Amino acid sequence: MTTPNAPATDGTSGGAWIPWLLVMFLVSLLVAVCVGFLKFQSGSIATAAVLSGGAAFAGSAMLCLGVVPVVHQLRRRR
Repeated sequence: MTTPNAPATDGTSGGAWIPWLLVMFLVSLLVAVCVGFLKFQSGSIATAAVLSGGAAFAGSAMLCLGVVPVVHQLRRRR
C-alpha cells in the first residue's frame, strides 16, 4: 500500500500562520477600539459603544481571514 504524495506548501503552513494571525487580531482590535471610541464620543451609552466595537472587531477579523484565500488564488494564477 502506498501513501499519497504530500501537497506542496507555499510557505504559509505551520509556524508562518502565527505572526499573520497576530497581525490580523491586532488590526481588528484597533478597528474595534476606534469604532467604540467614536461611538462613545458621539453621545451613545457605553454598552452601545461596546456592542459596536465588538461588531467592528468581528467584521474586520472575518474580512482579514477572508482575504487570505483570495490572495492565495491570485498568486496561483501568475
